[in-house]
Amino acid sequence: MNRRKSFFPLLFVLVMLLCVLFISWYLPTVSTLRFSLEDRKISLETSQGRERKQQHEYDEAVSALAEANEELEMIRPQAEAAAETKKVLKEERKALKQEKKDLEETTSGEDAKDE
Repeated sequence: MNRRKSFFPLLFVLVMLLCVLFISWYLPTVSTLRFSLEDRKISLETSQGRERKQQHEYDEAVSALAEANEELEMIRPQAEAAAETKKVLKEERKALKQEKKDLEETTSGEDAKDE
């Protein structure tokens, strides 16, 4: 009977020791996991906020691009007409330069005859 009494206290001590070891492992682990979870929640909220901001900026850019395309379509005929006018004026300038050159040659030829 004496032996039976000594077995239960030893078993109790072992069980309590296991409980203490478990608790000493569990509390820091749970604390670390909770901190990590909170950190990731904050990171997720920040990322979602950044995503909303980027989506808003993207939507603004798309609407601005649509307006710019409409304006471009309105201005394009004017630009093409201006380019055509520029081309015509360059050709006219070239023709006038040639005419001036011919007149100068004619005039210098007459001056040479007069002398």
